[in-house]
Amino acid sequence: LKKSVTSKEIKEQLKWAINGIDIVGCELSQNIAKNYKEVQNKQTDPYGNYIYYLDIEDHGTPHIIDYADEELQNRIIDPNEIIIPDEKITLRITYPLSVEVLHEREQKGGFSRKDLFQWIYEEYKKIYEEEEKQVGDPGTYEMLYNRKKSDGPYGIWGHYLDDLYLEFIRYDPKTKTVHLAIGS
Repeated sequence: LKKSVTSKEIKEQLKWAINGIDIVGCELSQNIAKNYKEVQNKQTDPYGNYIYYLDIEDHGTPHIIDYADEELQNRIIDPNEIIIPDEKITLRITYPLSVEVLHEREQKGGFSRKDLFQWIYEEYKKIYEEEEKQVGDPGTYEMLYNRKKSDGPYGIWGHYLDDLYLEFIRYDPKTKTVHLAIGS
């Protein structure tokens, strides 16, 4: 346990709790739980980027199109928590596209989980609608469910919008860019 926790404050509190010296009773346990949640919500990768999950209660990892479902929208875990305090950020979309798409957005007060989920949904929806409007639906490969590559401005390949899961987002605070981990 000591090796898995990186915060010095939490390690010190754990040491006291493990040794049974809980002078302030339940308050110490509550502080440990609160601090652990804060550390868990601020996961970083080896490059200093923050990792955030936009999971839905009793549903888990959402499809991008789940944002269109108001009931699921209302079950986003900690939906109004501001996880990106920067007020001007860029969303980077690459999968399943043949090109990189960057969208910038400004929002006073920063961005909550719900704000980000809505933005991601809206941008993917626009991309798929624009591609279909310009070149139509390329269909699927014979004997497969995979979407054929289209020859539109985005070169969408492999998957339709309803195939895509929003596994997590990675936020680079240096470049103020949101990178998406999209599964299918």
